[in-house]
Amino acid sequence: MKLKSILLFLFLVSFLTLPSPSITQSRDPNKVYKVAILPFMIHSQENLDYLREGINDILTSRITVEDRIVVIERSIVERALYEERPMRLDEAAATKIGMKVGADYIVLGSITKVREYISLDVRLISIVEEKPPVTVYAQQKGIDDVMVKINDFAQDIGYKILAPRTMAGGQDEPRGPLITHAFTVERIKYGDILKVYIEAEDPDGKMVRIATVVDQAGYGRYPISWVYLKETDRKHFKGYLQWNTFSSKTSILSEGTPITLTISVFDKSGNRSNAFTFPITFESGVKRASSYQLPSPFDQKDVRKLGSINIELMDLTIWPQ
Repeated sequence: MKLKSILLFLFLVSFLTLPSPSITQSRDPNKVYKVAILPFMIHSQENLDYLREGINDILTSRITVEDRIVVIERSIVERALYEERPMRLDEAAATKIGMKVGADYIVLGSITKVREYISLDVRLISIVEEKPPVTVYAQQKGIDDVMVKINDFAQDIGYKILAPRTMAGGQDEPRGPLITHAFTVERIKYGDILKVYIEAEDPDGKMVRIATVVDQAGYGRYPISWVYLKETDRKHFKGYLQWNTFSSKTSILSEGTPITLTISVFDKSGNRSNAFTFPITFESGVKRASSYQLPSPFDQKDVRKLGSINIELMDLTIWPQ
């Protein structure tokens, strides 16, 4: 019964919000833009294939604009994904797959479900232009509000693709910050030091601060932890944020406690970069975070500490909710 209600909701959202014919201004009136939707990564102990399918259906119906935007067939994308077999479906791997299927844009996303909470992280990445991805991040209790976010995001995709290249006065469209690489371990002991590695760039040299957001099921979102960048880091930086996960508010943390950690970069004008979200679980039987081998480009000697994450977790079995 629950599954039928979900499918009915997805159908209504898709049907009642069909692409608007008012999207008439375009970058090239004769070009048909191709979008590849990659299968969403799922982080959950439950089978959420139905949710992934529903999201794909909404994106496909909302992104498509007759004679202007087409969505590449799912079978073609899945075949390219199978042939590439990426170790991690990050933006670099997704871009390679998009180029292989002849896409101008790719949609990449993930779904994380912990208990009744669902987190969504979706990005539209341009292959034909160098510009920051269009991103949306949401955490909701239940799927209805999450699907509304997906619908709004899909509508925004059409405007982003077909909007004119320049703004009033002929000025170039602002580009803003872009996180090019990010990494952290996803299983850690409580009290261990977690390092979140990040590399970002901004052609305008206006990056000013890094935001770290932590969401914990049953508690919600902790206050944002900010790290302010040095003048020399405003155009490009590579380093790590350090988090001492031991909290003064609790001496223990329940085994298997899951959180999601999201990082993004802001410039002077308040423009936000693409976001990287990591599902992290606290487990007593894992090795120390510092013992993991770092991937490129963080395996080099020029990686330095950018600042500290100041977030203190709660143990929900002790503290009142």
